[in-house]
Amino acid sequence: MKENLKKEMARKTIHISGLLYIPSMIYLGKDFTAIIVAAITITAILFEFSRRRRRTAIDGLLRDYERKRIPGYIYTGVAFSAITPFFSTEACIVSAVAAFAGDGVAGIVKRVRPGLAVPAFILPCLTLILLLPVNPVYALISVLISSLLDGRRWEDNLTIPISAALSYELLRFML
Repeated sequence: MKENLKKEMARKTIHISGLLYIPSMIYLGKDFTAIIVAAITITAILFEFSRRRRRTAIDGLLRDYERKRIPGYIYTGVAFSAITPFFSTEACIVSAVAAFAGDGVAGIVKRVRPGLAVPAFILPCLTLILLLPVNPVYALISVLISSLLDGRRWEDNLTIPISAALSYELLRFML
């Protein structure tokens, strides 16, 4: 396995572990999960200040541009800190599915077969959507919208979860 692919697998394993957010939302509740997410995000920001002063174990997992700028995990924390208290539980769940399962699997697949990135984003999301307490039609449309933002010039760790939550809520209120 190429070194870049190994590194991406390690990165995306951490990424996919973010799916633990879903049982937290379901079993601990939205309010408690919002506190946990905010606390983790604040801790990550403080860690980032420390990381910039000296090398840490996580440096090996960061992309070159993330070492110089704000890394993706900060954007993810900020996105979920904003989404969790202000969106419905269902929208938050769909957001996590898109951000962690969709983007996580697509990130690995596009290293090997870039042309399969969108299906690799959508298929794990579809599988999870069918198992979770969300409207499957709204969720699938939200995932499709979010998949279009994967790997674009914007920070997708911010845009994917926010677009998924926002589109789910808009569909829920409009239809």
